[in-house]
Amino acid sequence: MIINILVAIFIFIDIQIIKAPKTEIQIIVIDITANELILQINLNMFNPNSFDVSIEDFKVESLTKNGDKIGEINISGGNISPDKSKTFNVIDEIKFNEYSDFKILNNRISGKIGVNFLGFIKKTIPIDLNVITSLEEVINNIGIPDIDLEFSFDDLSYEGLEFTAGINVYNPNNIGITINDLTLKAINDFDEQVGSFNIIGGEIKPNSQSFFTSKGVLLYSIIDTKNLIFKLYGNASLKIAVLNKSISLSTDMSVILPDIQDFIFQNENIRFYIPVQFKLTLKGIIATVGFKYYNPSNVSLVARNINCSIHRVDGDIKSQLGIRLMEPCMIEPKEEVCVKTEILIPYFDYLLAGNWKLIPNWIVLTIEGDFAIAGTRQSVPLSLNAYVNPNIFKNQEFSE
Repeated sequence: MIINILVAIFIFIDIQIIKAPKTEIQIIVIDITANELILQINLNMFNPNSFDVSIEDFKVESLTKNGDKIGEINISGGNISPDKSKTFNVIDEIKFNEYSDFKILNNRISGKIGVNFLGFIKKTIPIDLNVITSLEEVINNIGIPDIDLEFSFDDLSYEGLEFTAGINVYNPNNIGITINDLTLKAINDFDEQVGSFNIIGGEIKPNSQSFFTSKGVLLYSIIDTKNLIFKLYGNASLKIAVLNKSISLSTDMSVILPDIQDFIFQNENIRFYIPVQFKLTLKGIIATVGFKYYNPSNVSLVARNINCSIHRVDGDIKSQLGIRLMEPCMIEPKEEVCVKTEILIPYFDYLLAGNWKLIPNWIVLTIEGDFAIAGTRQSVPLSLNAYVNPNIFKNQEFSE
């Protein structure tokens, strides 16, 4: 009996000096949406005592900064062997409302550590821990949307080169975001801003993508630039409970401007006519050459640097009889214009070029120059040959 009493006394003393378990708490934000927050709470405890301890009445309470209780969940208890660790996991789901401040969450973990020996000696230690979770930090780590730019050049109009800009935005977050109005700036080779366009944004659902488009016009002066850089600026916004977050968006894309021929000749060809009439005078042969052409595009074209020359062909020999520079001429969209010029061919030059042969095999009219969009340096080269009746003395008008 004495021995049993002594053993019980030593056990009682040992229980009285029970050591609190070493506790590690990890709180992980599993998911967050505009309406709720899901937390995973990992509670790891190490028992430094020489006897078993039990985990009892553990629970987690989530409180807002102003003390409102917004969540509570119990943790299943259990025993921890001497010098052993045990981890308790629990998922806490918190619903947001518009009346509480959710910037800071206080997660209060409470419970008891107990020892039960021989059914009649029991010792308990209360546990009360607080872990702060900052939702502002979570919001600051929201993923930035992915942005891709797309461009297509549509047509030439009287204003300039029409294009369509497409912006594909992917939202990688579990929260819907709003793309506010975007600004698209055009920068030329000299780092000068030559255009600015607005693109209307909209809502993007969680883990989804949306495509926004806008049409614009580049002035003719921009067409002289080989490359344009389009820079996109804007922002996206999201809301979690009463918290708002703004995300800056920016990207750029280099675009090679197309050849204007792709637009001038996309529907129908330019039609040309070269009428000519020869007249005999005392000084020589006067050739009245006309140049008639139709503009099928939607923009004004300028015929410039147009040289008109006349040749005679005798067998394999081609001899120039005269040349004349025509005046520049504006051709409005869907209109036909005819310009004329006169070339004097002295009789001596005409006969000498053909080794005194009166009638050549062919008379060839050559038109060379270029077409340009009014107000730009971009041009389409022009080179035409027209073969006419070699009997120029019939004083007739021929065309091809």
